[in-house]
Amino acid sequence: MKPIRCLIVLLLLQQISCVAAETGRIKRKPPDAAEAERIASDMVMNDGSLQKGDIVATNRGFFVFRGLAADGITGDFVPVANPLPAVKK
Repeated sequence: MKPIRCLIVLLLLQQISCVAAETGRIKRKPPDAAEAERIASDMVMNDGSLQKGDIVATNRGFFVFRGLAADGITGDFVPVANPLPAVKK
């Protein structure tokens, strides 16, 4: 009886692993550098823990958070000027 039980258990495990492989997650390639920067910028601009006066760095430069906009949902940001002079080559 023991060899039959082992065989049944092995067959069941094989079936479970086949089903798990077929219903796996959708696989996407990782984002390139530009897409990763855009995603990070969107995340920081939508951060719910920002307070007035916080400065955030994005792929478009630095911004100061002034609070929530009139709609009460989106953030109100003002660009920060670059304090360093432009380097001419």
